[in-house]
Amino acid sequence: MSVDVVIVNYRSTTLVGGAVAAAQGLLGRDAGVILVDNSPGDGAAEAVRAAAPHVTVLANRTNRGFAAAVNRALAVSRADVVLLLNPDVGSISGAYADVEAAFADPRVTAVAARLEHPDGSALGNCFTAPRAFDFLSEDLALAQRFPGWGRPRRFRQLDRDPAQAGTVDWASGACLFLRRAAVSDVGPFDERFFVYCEETDWLVRAARRGWVTAYVPSVRAVHATAGSSPGADARPSLLLLESQHRYARKHFGAVPAAALRAALAGVDLARIARHARGNGGTAAAARARLPVHLALRAHRPAP
Repeated sequence: MSVDVVIVNYRSTTLVGGAVAAAQGLLGRDAGVILVDNSPGDGAAEAVRAAAPHVTVLANRTNRGFAAAVNRALAVSRADVVLLLNPDVGSISGAYADVEAAFADPRVTAVAARLEHPDGSALGNCFTAPRAFDFLSEDLALAQRFPGWGRPRRFRQLDRDPAQAGTVDWASGACLFLRRAAVSDVGPFDERFFVYCEETDWLVRAARRGWVTAYVPSVRAVHATAGSSPGADARPSLLLLESQHRYARKHFGAVPAAALRAALAGVDLARIARHARGNGGTAAAARARLPVHLALRAHRPAP
């Protein structure tokens, strides 16, 4: 099956060449490469051209976010499979034949590799379809606070053996193979998600149409988490919060989504009251989240 590697750049010049080399190590140097550049002029395009001279570069004048960038790449790709690859994936090991074997099942729309930390430990990139409780649980770190409680652990599948292959509800898009033909059935990525939750939304929508996401741990990708996130301050967490609210409104309905917003806002107000004197950083972070709860929109990083 032919493959196009799709990488979305946002100020990841120092990383993106390594991601291309990692993909070529798995797929060979003849694999197609599509770079969607959300911060043109930062040198990333030149870094990718040095590793893959045949690259297709799609430059965006404004930073349109991840979902919109992926849609641009899907529109021009003609390969059987598209590999969504984060710029901060430094190496990939295994055999692409294992990915093709998973795609031999016509129901499979996506194949997820096993993600690992740079130290080789499992990153944990398989999840169940989220519910409102899961977003609240993640915010409160309930799985860490109450390790014996199974419900918070289920969302991240913390009790799953990371070496066990199988099907999952959805998986991280950091190293995710998509059957391009399925896009015509499922539809494009929802561009209302600026970044985060877009692959969750797409894979959950695919599952509702009978498609399956396969997890193939024999293919391993080393992922430096947050290495390709937009910005180095609190913006990523605010963008994640926005996307969680958008996901809740789309998939849970207006009333549960409003209840989730109220609950999360209440948690942040409690943090402000508790840490106003003792931990100003925690209180400031909580205050920054309140406008996102109200407006359902976080600050967009510039190109």
